[in-house]
Amino acid sequence: MKGLSKVKSLSIIIALLVFISMPVSALESPETKHEPDPRQIFDAIIRTYRNLNDYTVKIQAKVMIPGFRIPDFAAVLYFKKPDKFHVETKSFAPIPRNSGLFDPFQFDPEKNRIIFKQIVNLDDIQAELYRVEPGESETRVRFYNVWVGGNPRRILQVENHSFKGTKALVKLKYTNVEQGSENWLMPEKAVVHLTFPEGMQGNDSSFLIKDNPVSAGRIKPDEMQGEGDIYISYSDWKINTGLDESLFQKK
Repeated sequence: MKGLSKVKSLSIIIALLVFISMPVSALESPETKHEPDPRQIFDAIIRTYRNLNDYTVKIQAKVMIPGFRIPDFAAVLYFKKPDKFHVETKSFAPIPRNSGLFDPFQFDPEKNRIIFKQIVNLDDIQAELYRVEPGESETRVRFYNVWVGGNPRRILQVENHSFKGTKALVKLKYTNVEQGSENWLMPEKAVVHLTFPEGMQGNDSSFLIKDNPVSAGRIKPDEMQGEGDIYISYSDWKINTGLDESLFQKK
């Protein structure tokens, strides 16, 4: 019996030693694991573009939205830090201002309230889902859902919810752009899926860019409802060319 007692005691001691030597992460329950820090995550994303002062890019777009009968169009998009856009096009350009235009500083944690929601699987990529609430009082967007993931870490998908009920979900595909000695991760393609509230009237173009007088409302769509898509391709990126401020002044 004494031998059996010694064996039991030795087993208990070994079990305790194994338990003590286990890493803390292995002992944590899912509820106690540390969540990602939204400020650190979005600061890191923005940091990769800290030297980007302006860009010019050509876009080709196909619009498939109920009530919009326009051919495929081309445009040149200009951006200047921190958030200025200008679009040149010979046709109507229904580009969602808060979804279809690439603004690398859009989700600056200094200007937005960002909340981590959950870890999700997005097209076989593990991604973090965040809710972003704009701090600017003039914005037409109530909040964004933003998916972050991949290697290097980047914004994979954005969904904005406007105060008027329109939703825009944009999925991004990136490409590496070399400019001199620097490399930039810039969009190559974007698919914007729009969802309109029932009976939305065409004279509400709050989801469109305002810079271009054509897109600002010279052409009115019919009554919109249901869903639609805009397919955008980006090419011929030119970064940090020193765009003149006058290009972004209203005419």
